Amino acid sequence: MAENKLTDKHLRGLKPGPSEKTLGDGGGLWIRVMPADKGGSINFYYRFQFGGKERRYNCGNYPDTSLATARQRRNEARQMVATGVDPVVKEANDRAANTSSQALAQLEKTVNDLFDDWKRVYLTAHRKDGGGFVESIYDHDVRPFLGQMKAKDVKLPHIVHVIDKLLDRNVRRKANMVLSTLRQMFRHGLARGLVETDPTLGLSKKQAGGKETPVERNLSLEEIKELARGLAGSGLHPRMTAGIWLILATGARVGELLNAEWAHVNMETREWRIPATNAKNGRAHLIHLSNFAIQQLEVLQSYRDGAYLFAGRSKDQPMSDKALSKAVRDRIREVPLKRRTAKAQTLLLSGGEWSPHDLRRTMASRMGDLGVAPHVIERCLNHIQQGIVGVYQRQEYLLERKAAFQLWGTTLENILDPSRTPNAANDTNAPEHHWAIARVA
Repeated sequence: MAENKLTDKHLRGLKPGPSEKTLGDGGGLWIRVMPADKGGSINFYYRFQFGGKERRYNCGNYPDTSLATARQRRNEARQMVATGVDPVVKEANDRAANTSSQALAQLEKTVNDLFDDWKRVYLTAHRKDGGGFVESIYDHDVRPFLGQMKAKDVKLPHIVHVIDKLLDRNVRRKANMVLSTLRQMFRHGLARGLVETDPTLGLSKKQAGGKETPVERNLSLEEIKELARGLAGSGLHPRMTAGIWLILATGARVGELLNAEWAHVNMETREWRIPATNAKNGRAHLIHLSNFAIQQLEVLQSYRDGAYLFAGRSKDQPMSDKALSKAVRDRIREVPLKRRTAKAQTLLLSGGEWSPHDLRRTMASRMGDLGVAPHVIERCLNHIQQGIVGVYQRQEYLLERKAAFQLWGTTLENILDPSRTPNAANDTNAPEHHWAIARVA
């Protein structure tokens, strides 16, 4: 049978019609032209007999595959048939083998590769900080021990080793956080075909850091006086000191304060509006600024450099969320760390260790002592009520919240300046003036 009947000119002149049509090039090579309503594509295929049945082997699509290339593929397939090999079956087997090789290559990925995939696919899309907090945990407590291992080779003893390192440091809550991080990461790996098992399954929180109990630390009024004395000798930058007082005065979360912009603060209306993007619960929040809070903002204004209340190393970026907590921690610990402040224990209080987040709890607790209604305190903290109450009761209690913040601010002023003795009958900043508004009506 004659071969090579067609030319490129023939192919260039082919136009799709209303129905499928075929042309023979000879030697078993055929050209199929699909109808216009099905795309009009032009396909090369080799038609042959194998095992008593007609078979078709795909040789490519025109013009991506040239006529010469299609003929070469036909020749190779024809040679296989001559030696007793079905080219269609061989191609399917090769494709399956390639898929298996890719799967094996996936299983050769390291733990670092697994984390990078988890971050790219999930963390950056679903965590407000883009996975920054989780990555800091991984970098500090996992990467040094497991990072270079093949993810598929990690077993339970390796996980236990990582957790034991944390228990040796007596950071049990951190141990639970690391275990949770590893568990989420390996489950992501299972779903993505990067690992075949989850090595954390045999370890529970009870066996890692132990059962966690809610933190109840809050400062008494006497400890707030101690804090003032400690801050005076702590060597903290005035900005940091103002930040500590602002958290105590407003009940804001550390991250909400350090990410705050001057555009969010109105000194004239005495309001700080936390946008939903900065709020931990994703709900915008209004804080009424007491005289005491305004005084702290005035301190920050004197150091203002850029858009943020707390500019970082670059004035275009906020200070790290951990900066304030680290500065406080360095001044609480018993022994100073190398190349850190020597002012250890200057902020250690009689009630024991504390953290900036405890100041938020302190505000809530002391507001309660002053008679502020619980539902007003909850709204001052931007808590979202749960259950049926949260569905039907959407009051903002703005008047009551404003009174509560001023009541608490005035209380702080009186604590820190014992000589300040306002006349409750005439001073609208006196606690007695606000108590009736802030308490349950």
